[in-house]
Amino acid sequence: MKTFGVRVAVTGVALAVGGLGLVVPVQAHTTGIHDNCTNLNKQWPHGVGRAKAVDKSSGKRVTNFYRNTKQYNLADAHNGTLDRDNDGIACEKA
Repeated sequence: MKTFGVRVAVTGVALAVGGLGLVVPVQAHTTGIHDNCTNLNKQWPHGVGRAKAVDKSSGKRVTNFYRNTKQYNLADAHNGTLDRDNDGIACEKA
């Protein structure tokens, strides 16, 4: 029964979009919005941070993160827990 309900919903959406002649491509993470650090680290392995951010880690500091204030702000606005120590670097990894 669950499968039937899902098929009806998907078919209904496809017909509605197809009926209007619209084609909407689906692409993941092209806008820089990431739900969690695992997904963000796939694109930027050492994290993303503000242009002049400095890691506040007590251990080895991360210096090779992707520096882009716009991308950091976008990620932080979408999910504020990506930068747990509030140092301006989201999902930093050494």
